[in-house]
Amino acid sequence: MNSPAPKAPTAVLVHGYLDDGAIWNSVRAVLDEVSIPSIAFELAGMGERTSDQGPFTLARWADDLESVVSATEGPVVLVGHSMGSQIAELVAARSADQVRSLVLINPIPLAGTHLPPEQIAPFQAPDLELDAQRAFRGSLATAFPAEESDRLAQVALRVAPSTIADTAAAWNNGHPDGQQPSKYRGSVTVLRGENDPFVTEEIVSTYVAPRFPGATTQTIAGAGHWAHAENPAAVAAVIGTVVEASSSADGRPAKAWTSAFEQRTEESFAAALSPNVRMEASALTKPLERKEQVEALMAAVSSLYERLEFVRKVQDGPRTYLEWEASAFGGFAMKGITILTRDDEGLITEIAIHHRPFGAVAQINAKVGGPLIEAGLIPAEYFNFMEGE
Repeated sequence: MNSPAPKAPTAVLVHGYLDDGAIWNSVRAVLDEVSIPSIAFELAGMGERTSDQGPFTLARWADDLESVVSATEGPVVLVGHSMGSQIAELVAARSADQVRSLVLINPIPLAGTHLPPEQIAPFQAPDLELDAQRAFRGSLATAFPAEESDRLAQVALRVAPSTIADTAAAWNNGHPDGQQPSKYRGSVTVLRGENDPFVTEEIVSTYVAPRFPGATTQTIAGAGHWAHAENPAAVAAVIGTVVEASSSADGRPAKAWTSAFEQRTEESFAAALSPNVRMEASALTKPLERKEQVEALMAAVSSLYERLEFVRKVQDGPRTYLEWEASAFGGFAMKGITILTRDDEGLITEIAIHHRPFGAVAQINAKVGGPLIEAGLIPAEYFNFMEGE
């Protein structure tokens, strides 16, 4: 009997400063044509939620968004624009098991922009008259639709001045998590309108992309800061590609495996493994064929690494090849390849781990073997090369 097809991810779309959920309508129409479900999340204090009470902070909006994600059936692809990217990243890190991928459009760095008072002041107390709002969007956009610009001017007019001030302060000040590599370790795609004068190519390459190992960056032609409104077909196409890739079981083993190495617990490895997993490794004399043994071994081995970086991934049908570099034992450098084979649900059924140089194999064998044998988790025969096959 065939297993039911996994549910396709829902694209959850997060708008930015002084916008509303309806700004995604053109993108959602394209997604709907290809049967990709979507939700346009509306930030408290804006759009239809102007009556909501504060505080209006990145953390508060992230709490709201997290509730929407958790209430969504099945996996999610989070899409954030500008300030919405900051919020989306925070929630992706919190809900990594459900968030398959992250798409950041013209993203403000999570650490914030830290504009000086004289530069942030026009954002905290903007001129809300129609002509001024047209000029504001026109200065940052290449092809912002005139009707949409006028509509959003009316949306901004309904936002309380104190909410506007708090919102500008929120994205300008950023979040402390932005000062370090992102806590979200899944697939990340960064989109930037080629003519955006606010989120420049330098900002993306210096302050955004490097925080996500393996992030993909793309440019949206003929667009400025609101790429999703200026070229919705191109943005929707990228989201569709990300959703399709996230729907496939092919990408799940690598994400679950690298996430487990971040957490370094038996539980994190257990979530990635099939009940029938089988594992071969350079440091073992013969394969492990019990899931609880694989969990215990991997939790112990991962705790040894002082540094571990997955530098290359190759997908070949159900097999994923991960090339990695690491250091342990006081700076001892090693490299290796891990081969993961998945089942139809994306769970790992076979693992093969190859270390080099041989000194790495010997040290891992010696460091993890004794404690696992003493705890009765794995028999000594798996570590004794003198007596093993």
